[in-house]
Amino acid sequence: MRARWLGVLTAVLVLAAMAGTPAQAQSRFEVHERSLRLSLRIEASNGYDGWVETEGHRRVTLSLRKGETTIEARTRGRVSRHGIDAEFGDLGRISVRFRGRRLDFGPRGDGDRKRRCRGRGPVFESGLFSGTIQFRGENGFTQVDTKQARGFATRHYRQVCKTDPKDEASLGELFESLIRLMPVTALRARDRVDGATLLFEAAAVDLRPIFGGGFLVYVHSARAIERSDGMRLTRTVSAEGGRRSFRFRRGRRAPRAATVQAPKPLTGSATYVKDPGAPAVWTGSLAAHLPGIGPVAMAGPGFKAAICNLTLGALVDGRCLPGSRRVSSRALSLLDRRLAQGSGSQSQAFWDARLPWSR
Repeated sequence: MRARWLGVLTAVLVLAAMAGTPAQAQSRFEVHERSLRLSLRIEASNGYDGWVETEGHRRVTLSLRKGETTIEARTRGRVSRHGIDAEFGDLGRISVRFRGRRLDFGPRGDGDRKRRCRGRGPVFESGLFSGTIQFRGENGFTQVDTKQARGFATRHYRQVCKTDPKDEASLGELFESLIRLMPVTALRARDRVDGATLLFEAAAVDLRPIFGGGFLVYVHSARAIERSDGMRLTRTVSAEGGRRSFRFRRGRRAPRAATVQAPKPLTGSATYVKDPGAPAVWTGSLAAHLPGIGPVAMAGPGFKAAICNLTLGALVDGRCLPGSRRVSSRALSLLDRRLAQGSGSQSQAFWDARLPWSR
């Protein structure tokens, strides 16, 4: 059934793209700035694995994942094409040198031939990072201690490219645009406890614009964010639930009451009530077992909560509860995988370019 709907959607998108293409489209220019990105794969104890990734010459992020539990440590360090040096406070450090070999992806495709660029092309390298990679999670929930890891280095140089608008909109991009317009009812709650920001989100994503019927996906995410010693530490637990995991009355206006019955690995339940003229109340036994710190309450009198009816794109942009934008990324990656599963071979091209919130 889903494959049939995706086949229909593909045909609609192709026709829309053809209808929206001017007979004589004018060329335009786009500018790509310089950038540097290093990434290396790491393995940790207790079933965790992940990546060290850099952005520019300063930002270094170490991410570890086990199932739907993740921990992300972000700090400022020194990054060059030759390696990484970064400190993660008392939790660890990275000091590695990179030796790589340039990757040759062969001749450009038809689309690239039509996009004429001025400036040096990007350089992609694959190789070995050697040195020290150490990280120890609080209370020993996981540990990384290795001298080598394989990875990649990507260098982009400033380019000015002449593009043809009729060649820009791929089916994947059109599909992604449609995804961002899907209706969502989202509950978000936020509190600050002992210097940490606690965030919870429950979202019911309506997939009927694609699959028809009553196909909804329910995603949940709990997160704690701390800052210390110039480092940002984020712990997240996500889950996908059934219809009873997030109950509310559907309508054009945002619900004034809702109940969350947490799916595993979250525990407990919580109730949202918003009386006219009064702040919303978010109370219950809802909790999340976060790596390194154990059970954390995700509901209570200190939480500021809100429910919104909006689109998936607006949810990712953080338009429901200001300040909680980042909580969407991990929960919505569940939606990405749910769409990819059972989507049928006709949609394979869509999933070659992953949705942005799962990257």
